[in-house]
Amino acid sequence: LSASGDRTIRLWNIELRANLVCYRGHGYPVWDVSCSPLGYYFASASHDRTARVWAVDQINPLRIMAGHLADVDTVRWHPNCNYIATGSSDKTVRLWDVQNGQCMRLFVGHHSSVHSLAFSPDGRTLASGSEDGTVLLWDLGTSKCIATLQGHTGPVWSMQY
Repeated sequence: LSASGDRTIRLWNIELRANLVCYRGHGYPVWDVSCSPLGYYFASASHDRTARVWAVDQINPLRIMAGHLADVDTVRWHPNCNYIATGSSDKTVRLWDVQNGQCMRLFVGHHSSVHSLAFSPDGRTLASGSEDGTVLLWDLGTSKCIATLQGHTGPVWSMQY
């Protein structure tokens, strides 16, 4: 899968070197795409302030998650596949229920845009990386920041647990 400034997400067949499906729905550039751990679903993050959940065999999104006040810059799946997390230029992180599209948790504490996310393998914590170079660790059960990691002198673009 690839996400593009042309407002689309594309599913590719690498062996055939061909585009199989072009998913349209976002009204502005798509900044990120993330595959579900189960592989059948994926999520997208866009400048249109939404995240969307898709199935590979349907051209329209299954859910539209709206609530951020600025670009949704990054999206990641929870290990149990029931939730996605989004990071935004509004300086917040949200945890969404994939089944009903509702925001389950709001994480506030960053001082600039959130560009990267990573769930712990056990699904209990979430790390978020920001434009200001900080990484915050969140307890998903309480929505509280449990650690602030500092050391980067530039934006945190990517993370892996």
